[in-house]
Amino acid sequence: MSRYQSHSKGKTRSNSEALFPLFILLGCFAYSHKVLVLKIEHLIPVILVSTLGLMVLVVVARFIFLFRGRISIHSSKMSDIDRMTGLEFEKYVAHLLNKQGYRDIRLTEEFDYGVDIIATKDNIRWGIQVKRYSGLVKADAVRQVVTALKKYNCDRSMVITNSTYSRVSQELAISNNCILIDRDILIKWTK
Repeated sequence: MSRYQSHSKGKTRSNSEALFPLFILLGCFAYSHKVLVLKIEHLIPVILVSTLGLMVLVVVARFIFLFRGRISIHSSKMSDIDRMTGLEFEKYVAHLLNKQGYRDIRLTEEFDYGVDIIATKDNIRWGIQVKRYSGLVKADAVRQVVTALKKYNCDRSMVITNSTYSRVSQELAISNNCILIDRDILIKWTK
């Protein structure tokens, strides 16, 4: 089981995606070999080969999907980090927090009320908002994490981004004792 627990964040893949290659294989075979005129004993090997081919495709696709996730968790290039999905970035930040000495790290549920990660360091329970942005992180991110502290029984707040913060968000963070981790600090954490 993963060290970083997640509660219903992420999307499930549809079974119809797995059936699509099967329909293509069967359609191609039917067209090129005129399956409709073959006897049933000729169809059985075709169906078996098509099913085996589909199973191989599904296994390869899942392997690629899992391998991609492992690369992103251990990636240290900011260009890779900038291309992560929100959930991938949260898991990556959880990994970095662990390297920074935080413990009891867990991701919150999908509708997180402003706290994406809860972690403990030096007997302080942190509520952490994670923002993967391409522009300035506004004051709303600070406001969300600060107001959600009591809901998650946290002592302190932090916002972590791959970007930078607006002046207003920095002022709001100072007045609420909220730690801001920006792109420059994140780069240092990745090394």
